[in-house]
Amino acid sequence: MSNKRIYVGSGADKDFNDLISARDAARVYGPGTTVYVAPGIYRETLELDNRDSGISYIAEEGAVLTGGYEIPYDSTSPVSDDISKRFDVDALSHIRVIDLRTHGLTYDDWGPLCAIGAYQTSSRYDNAPLGENIEVFSGDKRMILARYPNDGYLKLDAVLDCGECNEFPPQNYWTQNRTKRNPRGGCYIIDRETNERAKRWCEPETAWAFGYFFWDWADSSTPVRLDTVNRAFFPKYVSNFAARAGALYYFYNILEELDSPGEWYLDRENGLLYVYPYEDGDTITVSVSRKPLIKAEGLSDSVISGFTLTNTCTNGAELTGTNITIERLKVSNVTGHGIVASGSRITVSRCHISHTGRGGIYISGGNRETLTPGNCIVTNCLIHDFSEVYQTYQAGVYISGVGNTCSHCEIYNSPHEAITYGGNDIIIEYNNIHDVVTHSSDAGAIYAGYDWTAHGCVIRYNILRDIGGDGFHPDGIYWDDGLSGQSAYGNIIINVGKNSFLVGGGRDCVVRDNIIVSSATPISYDDRNRDGFVHGGWARQSCNTPESKHWENLRAMPTKSRVWAEKYPAISRYLTDFSMVDHPDFPVNPANSVVENNIIIHPEGKSLSLGRSVSDYSKIGENPVFRTPEEAGFDLDTLTFVTKCDGFPEIPVSKIGIIAE
Repeated sequence: MSNKRIYVGSGADKDFNDLISARDAARVYGPGTTVYVAPGIYRETLELDNRDSGISYIAEEGAVLTGGYEIPYDSTSPVSDDISKRFDVDALSHIRVIDLRTHGLTYDDWGPLCAIGAYQTSSRYDNAPLGENIEVFSGDKRMILARYPNDGYLKLDAVLDCGECNEFPPQNYWTQNRTKRNPRGGCYIIDRETNERAKRWCEPETAWAFGYFFWDWADSSTPVRLDTVNRAFFPKYVSNFAARAGALYYFYNILEELDSPGEWYLDRENGLLYVYPYEDGDTITVSVSRKPLIKAEGLSDSVISGFTLTNTCTNGAELTGTNITIERLKVSNVTGHGIVASGSRITVSRCHISHTGRGGIYISGGNRETLTPGNCIVTNCLIHDFSEVYQTYQAGVYISGVGNTCSHCEIYNSPHEAITYGGNDIIIEYNNIHDVVTHSSDAGAIYAGYDWTAHGCVIRYNILRDIGGDGFHPDGIYWDDGLSGQSAYGNIIINVGKNSFLVGGGRDCVVRDNIIVSSATPISYDDRNRDGFVHGGWARQSCNTPESKHWENLRAMPTKSRVWAEKYPAISRYLTDFSMVDHPDFPVNPANSVVENNIIIHPEGKSLSLGRSVSDYSKIGENPVFRTPEEAGFDLDTLTFVTKCDGFPEIPVSKIGIIAE
């Protein structure tokens, strides 16, 4: 075992001035070697594999891996006279031009404009460009493609043609469209004021639209063809769930709309970048790299610590392997996720993830078929201001597999979910979550769904506060579409727009010993699967035939195997005979759950909302309701009871959130 130390950085006292040379030398010395990285800017990807196992990389504060090109303000130019007439007069003096070709960049670096959004459909079209877009930053702050309006959204005036979509109206599935190539996009109607503004655009063929064209949990984008004579636009890419009048959207990639600080536009043919900096004098950074800044495959027994990762058009770090510690990374201004890791015994600790285009930390490990735990951990991480490009289903922490944990994290400022999870024996504990799901009414701060076999997951000792905002009313803990085998206890949930708990038709769940304050509905437990199966309700297509998704998912897991039967005996008893629909062990029934001893504080005295069969199949116990925190003896400042509440277990509030060093 080597104890060799290698030092990277500028200066005569350093062994190497680049990471790749240091890595190659460390491979010669082998396991036990430590590479120390001095402060500085490193424009390279640290690529590791199994040859680097047992070698650690420790960076000092200020060691930055970047894929961005910095362009000082004094290297920019004013707008030329021949194009200046296209800009707003007040904005013109602030707009600067950068010829990217003079900085060594070519079309291959910036490329075509690609669709964004979790539900964009560009992959269904021949020759549609796919991938991540370049990004531009002003003074280290993400800029946006020139758009109208500058803030907020327009509303579709009407929809003339939904196009060849997959679903319309809701739960009416056009299955013949799912594999159709080049489906017709449709035709949407613009409001009169916007239509008049669009007449000013000299190159309307560059315009795109981004929006939530039907559901507020489904963002997508598309190039458009404008027809200002008829106050319409034609999306090139169909909206997966069709479109509706009043849906939120905006136009972007329009030169004339470069009229506000923080906007940019790229003349892709000529490589001319137009920017309106947040502040005159800002350095402009162009992010064009499509490589993770740290990439490890098959690594084991290593520590990666201390790096700052910034400005790449993909994930900040991607790692696979065993027994890896990732600690004290700072990741910001990346287009993808902050850190993506999979394997076993991977720990992500004390990392700071912010201003990502997608999510924060994505980690997976373990084997569901054998229920072998991954023992992966995300802990003591600060994650905020994420999902800035892709607006839905980009979690602060996504954790999946078997036997993995998310603990002691603080997560805030996102339009959608804080934590998404899936699998078995997932533990979510001691997290401080606030100010998330600010732009959706059908989503949860902590979310999982659609799995009758996802037993053993526990959500405990978390604080969820101020979930929703600006007219959007989401849920706190959301077990969607039949999710089963979940437990939640010891959580404190305050000021949630809709349901603090939404149990979406599942079974074998426990909601006990939680404190719920001032949510619209404290606990909602519906019976959507049974209602769909028995009464033809809206969830019917997920479970009403042996070929439907829930039954497929059930068959996909070896639930009758010894290891599954011993660990989850409830699943081993599930009946598959459709004639046994009323039996408690028929999985569509909301059976064998417990909802009890939750302290509810609600000014109107609201308590539970239950589906018509929930009480028939599950235990709904006492859940005391108080009108005010004072009546309950609960202190909102300290989140503790002033006097001990009889029969209510103590919640370890002081341990929730990031643990100070």
